[in-house]
Amino acid sequence: MSIGVFKLYKNKIGGTEKAVENLIDILTKNSLQVRCFSAINAQEIQVREDNRKTYLFQDNTAYEESKLRFYIKYLFFLSAKSKDLELIISTDIATSSLLLLIGFFRYNKNKIICWEHYPFDKNSIFWRKVFKFLLSLNKKAVVVCNSHKEKDKFSFCKRVVIIPNSIKTQKYKRIHQGKETLDLIYIGRIVKDKGVERLINAVINHPSTKKYVLHIVGGGQELEYLKSKYKNNNQIHFHGPSLNTNVFLAKSDVFVSGSYFECFPVTILEAMSYGLPVISMDISGGTSSVISSSGGGFVCQSQIEFQEKLTYFEDNVKRTEHGNAGFLFVNRHYSEEIVSAQWMSLINRANSQEN
Repeated sequence: MSIGVFKLYKNKIGGTEKAVENLIDILTKNSLQVRCFSAINAQEIQVREDNRKTYLFQDNTAYEESKLRFYIKYLFFLSAKSKDLELIISTDIATSSLLLLIGFFRYNKNKIICWEHYPFDKNSIFWRKVFKFLLSLNKKAVVVCNSHKEKDKFSFCKRVVIIPNSIKTQKYKRIHQGKETLDLIYIGRIVKDKGVERLINAVINHPSTKKYVLHIVGGGQELEYLKSKYKNNNQIHFHGPSLNTNVFLAKSDVFVSGSYFECFPVTILEAMSYGLPVISMDISGGTSSVISSSGGGFVCQSQIEFQEKLTYFEDNVKRTEHGNAGFLFVNRHYSEEIVSAQWMSLINRANSQEN
């Protein structure tokens, strides 16, 4: 079975990109032929891609200069690349809409899975309306989301499946040691909705006598601005984008996040898989659901509460207790084996459908 996975960005580090890489690994291990296509080269990192993957190279300027021209060209690209695919997996609402449009003119020959990562209600009204209309014309397309909360947003579609993103789990629990300096870690996009600056302020204004160092791993629009603003503060270390986030997680004591909302907190779950307790400021639902279910940390509604939890985790026994709770939760619910079985079941059902 030939499968194509379509995502917006190449050379970008983010939750969607990690999820796509993990899914490609799962499908490849199950002896499926997989190709991956990207609309835009984000150029955050430069890596040599595996031979099994093929990409469309566009830089951001093509999109910024004329969105209409970009989407017209993108439509033709999608039409050409999806023609011989038996199954299409799309990871954003705009690409899904264009593929559904192409499918309509092909009498819905291609089987389409619309794998949505971004909160549906956060998309533009235009793309939400276009997606709903085109989805109503395709009786075989399936929507995949990663939580019951997101599923409720697709009430207009009866073919919605919940499959969480897989997390590469670790084999052993972690025992935290007492330390004079606590290493805090944030991994993710450095943009306004991730609340990186409010996270920095919460750390550097903490009145505790314990020393904290906040390591920030990732790239984005606010990176250079924040690096310049806090360049003389030795509590804040910027490491830029990195593919080797496991190195940072293994050396850290607590994972922290100032994000305003997360649909599905992939990086938090990755941190839990390394036995790290978590403190987050995201009260939108995605993160709080994971943390409350796992016992792996706390969701805070204010800077003061965030700082109180930092003080709480100065105790290495408490870090170990909550870290182990998160570790067990991830292994039980998000391991590659569990998610692989769910994806293969969905793909087998899609493959059994008649054209």
